[in-house]
Amino acid sequence: MRATGRRAGEIAPATRGAGRRFAPAVLAAPGYPRLWRAGLLYYHAYWFEIVATGWVVLTLTGSPFAVGLVGFCRTLPMLALGLVLGALADRLREATLLLAVQVAGALAAAALAALFLLGRAPLPALCLLVGLLGCGWACDFSARRALVAQLHGPERVANALSLESMTMLGSKIAATAFAGLLLALGDPRLAYGWLALVYLAGVGAALAVRLGDPPCRRAAAAGIPLISLVRLGWSTAVRTPVVRAVLLVTVAMNLLVFPYQQLIAVIAGDILAVGAARMGILAGADGVGAIVVAGFLATRSRPIRQGPVFLAGACGVGALLLALALARSYPLALGLQVALGACAGAFGAMQPALILAAVAPEQRARAMGMLAMAIGTAPFGILLAGTLSGAVGPTGTLAGMAALALLLIAGIVARNRAFLAPTGGGPRARPDEG
Repeated sequence: MRATGRRAGEIAPATRGAGRRFAPAVLAAPGYPRLWRAGLLYYHAYWFEIVATGWVVLTLTGSPFAVGLVGFCRTLPMLALGLVLGALADRLREATLLLAVQVAGALAAAALAALFLLGRAPLPALCLLVGLLGCGWACDFSARRALVAQLHGPERVANALSLESMTMLGSKIAATAFAGLLLALGDPRLAYGWLALVYLAGVGAALAVRLGDPPCRRAAAAGIPLISLVRLGWSTAVRTPVVRAVLLVTVAMNLLVFPYQQLIAVIAGDILAVGAARMGILAGADGVGAIVVAGFLATRSRPIRQGPVFLAGACGVGALLLALALARSYPLALGLQVALGACAGAFGAMQPALILAAVAPEQRARAMGMLAMAIGTAPFGILLAGTLSGAVGPTGTLAGMAALALLLIAGIVARNRAFLAPTGGGPRARPDEG
């Protein structure tokens, strides 16, 4: 891994001081402000595209299954390529990969705008371009979090990742509301034109990260064949109790709970009977809760009990989705979305922190690749939710999936409580013997 100018495990000078609030300290880590600013643009584009495309596809086809199919294409690369891209990030400069992601996103967004400008936007073309954006997300996920971990001392990784979670989920507020506004005022050409501009700005921000990240020698991973890195990453994830437990809970959440995000247009249009503008506000309301909780975790001066926070967040999201599926009042749904976002903020912040604390530094990107693969099971949940919504309705579908997720999580915790240890399983937790 890249040399940072200090010994492994040593806390950066900017993050010392037990009594401080850690948001300023985290942002003071050398190189991190540029990375954080680039993330603001990328997360805006990510959420904007999800909401805009979901509404556009629903408008064009009238089919919840089509909405689910596009969501499937967007998230499939996480499962198919997550570990491979994580291993690639262990060999190459993460900043270079982040720049490539922004360039690919700008090209895909420009192509989407061009399709609607020409009046020809077939569903297969939309699936292909959205799938390209999904490949970028899978690559960004591993590279960005590995780079965040490198820029901070081990005692501040949880704070830094909480800030990342706050930024990502908080970006939904402006991005999704603005997507709904542009769709209500204009048409898809206006929305995708804006998306292309955001990605272009992101290219400049990622280039600044790349230029401020001097080239250096990679660790021993650079000399290991890619397939060997993939195999070693899989073995470590399967044999380490903390990592295994977090991945199993993540799979349950992404198969049965988080697919609702891809179907927010169906919830707004079919359950609550509201238009595009109010749909955009509903889609971003969970960002309010996420900002509050992740901001609290990012600035907390005492050590965070990562495992219990992670579990509470997962169970809270499942229970609140069950309530959201049964809601018939738009204000009530809006409040449930805020509370759901608070739980998602806790879950999302502790999810990578638990895994990063349990693996060696040279395996961080691959560990994030495994997490990306677990998250990448969401396409099957999206297809399932879309298919069942068309057959039995969105209310029964989302409520049933949320209830099943809660049962599965209870079973996972009963068999593997490693991540509930006071230290989150302990740094560099040993793999199971044998």
